[in-house]
Amino acid sequence: MDHELIAPFVKDIVGYCDPLSVLPGEEVAFKLSAYHGDGVAEAEIVELISGDDRSHGTGLITHPVARLADVPVMHQKLTPGSYGRVESVPGLSQGVLTFSFYPTLLQAECRTLLCWAGLDISVSQAGVYVRWGAHELFLPASMATQRWYDLQLSIGEQAAVSLQRKAYAVGEVNEIITASSPSPLHLEAGALMLAAHAPGESHFNGRLEAIVVRDDATEYLHLDFAQEIASQRVVDLSGNGLDGHLFQNPTRGVCGRFWDGTVQRYQDAPEHYAAIHFHDDDITDAGWSDSVGWVVPEDLKSGQYALKVTLRESTDFVPFFVRAPQGKRNAVAFLVPTASYLAYANQRLGLTEGPFGNPKIRYANDAFLLAHDDVGYSMYEHHNDFSGVHFSSRLRPILNLKPQVGTWAFNADTHISAWLHTIDQPFDVLTDEDLHLEGEAALDGYQVVITGTHPEYYSTAMRTALEGWLSNNGRLMYMGGNGFYWRVAFQEDNPAIMEVRRAEDGTRAWISNPGEYYHQFGGEYGGLWRRLGKPPNQLVGIGFAAQGFDGGTYFKVQPGALDPRVAFILDGVNEFAKGDSWGQFGNQGGGAAGEEIDRFDASLGSPGHAVVIASSENHKPGMLRVKEEFHMMEPPGNDPKVRADMVFFEVPGGGAVFSTGSISYAGSLAHDDYRNEIAQITGNVLKRFIDSDPFAMPSSAGLGA
Repeated sequence: MDHELIAPFVKDIVGYCDPLSVLPGEEVAFKLSAYHGDGVAEAEIVELISGDDRSHGTGLITHPVARLADVPVMHQKLTPGSYGRVESVPGLSQGVLTFSFYPTLLQAECRTLLCWAGLDISVSQAGVYVRWGAHELFLPASMATQRWYDLQLSIGEQAAVSLQRKAYAVGEVNEIITASSPSPLHLEAGALMLAAHAPGESHFNGRLEAIVVRDDATEYLHLDFAQEIASQRVVDLSGNGLDGHLFQNPTRGVCGRFWDGTVQRYQDAPEHYAAIHFHDDDITDAGWSDSVGWVVPEDLKSGQYALKVTLRESTDFVPFFVRAPQGKRNAVAFLVPTASYLAYANQRLGLTEGPFGNPKIRYANDAFLLAHDDVGYSMYEHHNDFSGVHFSSRLRPILNLKPQVGTWAFNADTHISAWLHTIDQPFDVLTDEDLHLEGEAALDGYQVVITGTHPEYYSTAMRTALEGWLSNNGRLMYMGGNGFYWRVAFQEDNPAIMEVRRAEDGTRAWISNPGEYYHQFGGEYGGLWRRLGKPPNQLVGIGFAAQGFDGGTYFKVQPGALDPRVAFILDGVNEFAKGDSWGQFGNQGGGAAGEEIDRFDASLGSPGHAVVIASSENHKPGMLRVKEEFHMMEPPGNDPKVRADMVFFEVPGGGAVFSTGSISYAGSLAHDDYRNEIAQITGNVLKRFIDSDPFAMPSSAGLGA
């Protein structure tokens, strides 16, 4: 019977770790939570070879490393919702409080805009409430989303409040409503909360701007969100040092009340971007306590590992990656695409109705994910206010960064690690985060770098490092599709958190708002590398061409396969191949070319001397060209640009690139116990790339060709 149909759906324990990538001698901390009562979990460290436990997959393959002492596990709460906090604001007996707000979701119940020393100012669909002690002021209004409101509250022997909605569209007028109370309003010293009454309580969905408190003519608090936009700090301009801090990464670098379309970059006119967008479901740090730690032995080889914990009838795996230190590195590195794992972290697209969806629950991790919005969303989903999710973090449970959860992303990549183990090829692992932080130094000593099946998300530092390494005799095996597609940014002081701005174009689940295409972290323009003048074709010879999830197909041998430069790739292939078609099999859609595929295209920067060895054909009707390639709607048909191209080319400095052009490619390696043409081709490439003999640039690569 198919394992995926009988998998138990009860998940009693879940966890995450920090850091995700460690060196021998360093400690990794595991943070666990029990969901059906406290208990004691059995724990061990395992090497994780393959996570694809489907009946037709490579299997769940682990090797024991170390048995740990039993671990007491209790429930640890998740508390989503971003907010700000300013500690120890002085009391106020007479003065004025002003600020602006912009709701993006209005509900029947009140949501807090600002809370301070017993004062709570909140908004609902019915209007604005000002509450203190037993007193209340209510401003009845038909509140609207995506509109700016200015609020002024007089503090003293009599309280008074006014609310003005700013005109936005032609025909709208500025509306002002007021209310007053004979009851005095005096505020004691205390903490000022922004966009929540307390963590996890009454979170506001929307934007705040310009919180100012005046005592007569003197400002004693002025929170200007146009300052230090890249940070989680809120700056007080009053001179009283009442700076605050943001929690759970609300979105900055967003348009404020003064944005008029004349600027597009927050660095050029920060006063246009003096707003912060809060969400009631933001979560970038679960904040769980450590349950158990493990110091990586000095002699442990680099690889993919996991803490395996079992509580009652439930088991969880918490993967982590052990790197190799300088001077102890193998020739081959597997570059694990952790940036893509973050982008897809906890994505539910495949579990709900839609173009990617099959709502059937197959795994306990799926069921847990659908039942727990509090673990946060992927960058392919929307917040409760329907704005796109800009941030993702590894500091929370990620239910699809585990074995036994299907084969999108992480488990598809274990097809590569399983193949490397099967052929007894020593290799190290390193992560995208390592590459981002260390640059080219992270690749020092490696002759061959093998990518995962879907290295879609790349920071500028990552791409620069890979380009530099490749030009210095590097050999790159790009083992997937839709790679090097979106530019991302990492928070400078906490690289566990990644940001994406989906600007202008691309195949995407949402688009950033106008004026908000520049990353909060670092200020770079977001969007497709292709639209930034750096198409993936320039780096790996091919770029994203099409996607479709109704089954895979095969590669058809092309005339380029006769080029003597690629003879080493085809060595022994005829022993396995059926004629001139390769890969008519695989556990990823039934063929080596599928899901998301990449195409050679000289107009996009594919090197003129690159050899197209094989191209896919006969794709299913659902395989459609990416939207950035057409300017108006076109009917689907026999589109010659919907294809995957298998490509090889040399680079100056003695290096070379081999690109497979398909996410599904690695799923064909294990067919017939790894005795097939796809495994043979890939093994041939790896064998030659490990050979230190430099590749020579062909004469056709020169200007005089």
